[in-house]
Parts: sequence; structure tokens; C-alpha cells
Amino acid sequence: MHRSASPSAGREAPSLLPSTAVGIIPARLQSTRLPEKPLQDLGGAPIIARVLEQVRLASCFRAVIVATDSTRIADAVRAAGGTAVMTSELPTGLDRVAAAARELEDGVVVNIQGDEPFVSPKGLEHLVSLFRNPNVVMGTLAAPFPAGEDVRDPNRVKVVVDRMSRALYFSRAPIPHGAGPAALLHVGVYAYRREALFELARLGPCPLERAERLEQLRALWNGIPIHVAVGDYGSLGIDTPEDLERARILFGGRATT
Repeated sequence: MHRSASPSAGREAPSLLPSTAVGIIPARLQSTRLPEKPLQDLGGAPIIARVLEQVRLASCFRAVIVATDSTRIADAVRAAGGTAVMTSELPTGLDRVAAAARELEDGVVVNIQGDEPFVSPKGLEHLVSLFRNPNVVMGTLAAPFPAGEDVRDPNRVKVVVDRMSRALYFSRAPIPHGAGPAALLHVGVYAYRREALFELARLGPCPLERAERLEQLRALWNGIPIHVAVGDYGSLGIDTPEDLERARILFGGRATT
């Protein structure tokens, strides 16, 4: 993948995005920790429908699409007034997003996890705005680690950044050592320039990705920098039944399934 050279001294980066941005939400039916997670009820609607309506609040997208290999998920999305595209069965959400993006022409593609019903619309807008810098090829979100949460929780992914707000590493373990409240919580949203997305899908999983079960490590392993937009963008990803109960409380009351 070609990477632009650094701008010469005194040159300002373009103030406008290079082209349109699209939001793609990958969703698969099977989940080991929470069966049929996208279709679980959250406040009277499936989780996938709640993610869709939250992402639509962001002003930065030409379109928002759910990419899935499940007709049941596609039907739920369409019942909620959304757009769903069918893909084949693929190993990762990254591969599913890349498959859906090949049919589109948008220059920036944003991958929003299908289990993030509280994702910040302002955070999504901040993330897309990073691409005004022509040197940004991939970006993600992070937030201050929530007070009272255990940094040792492997379901809460941590990220360390350099002074230029580029990711140094992501881990399920507490990083950096001894950081405690200074740790940054990674929010599972990724944005790519179109060519970077396709390159990552072509490269396939790497050893770090397999060890941590974090597909963003594929980019760092292959020398693709990830710029991190840090702000009050904390979210509650739903990975376990306990997360779902917390989400139901946050949403305004428990729902029954």
C-alpha cells in the first residue's frame, strides 16, 4: 500500500475529507459468550437495531450498512428501516467489512462493531475527521478508563499511544504496567482509507492478533499506523450475559427475552 510522504514544512493538510465516508456494521449470529447476540433484546428491539440507530445519529456518513451472513439479522435490520447486505461466512469482522466495501466507492470506511449500542456519534465524527490529514490511513477511538472498572478485565481492551496519538499496542492485559486510572480504554470502532482496508483483509491474521484475539494488531504487525482519537467516548460493548444486563439497565430498564 502506498503511503504519502510527510507534508513539507509549512504546508497545511487539506481541510476537507478526500471523499465520502460510509459506516459498515459487521454482524454474525454465532457468539460463544452470548448466543445469538445481535438479536438479543435491548429495550424492545434487537441489539443490532440499537447499534444501527445510534450510528445513524452521526453526521459524517453517506450511508450506514449492516454486513451479515445471517438472513435473520438482515431481516431484523430491514424491519428497523435499515440497509443490510449479505456476505459469505467470513472469519473476522474486518473481512466482512472489506467484502461489503468492495461494492461501494467511499474513500473512508468505518467499521462499527455490532455489539456497541452506546457508541458515541460525536466520537464517530471525530474519528472520520482524522482523515483530513492525508497521512492518516487508519484510525480508532479511545476513552479514559471508566472509574470503578477493573483494568485487569480481559473484556475491556486497553491501548497505549505515543505523543502523536498513534497506537503503540493494544492488549486485554493491563497496559502500561502500573498505569491504573491512566489507562486508556479502547472503543471498538475502526476507520480505514479504502486501500488500507483491502490491504489488511489481504494480509490475513498475524501471531499477535491470534494471541490477543484483537484484529487491530494485524495493522501494527504489518507496519500500518493507527491514529487514535481520544475523548469522552466511553461505550459499553456487549460480550457477555452480564454486559447485556448492564446494557439493559443503562438503556432505561430491564427487558425480557
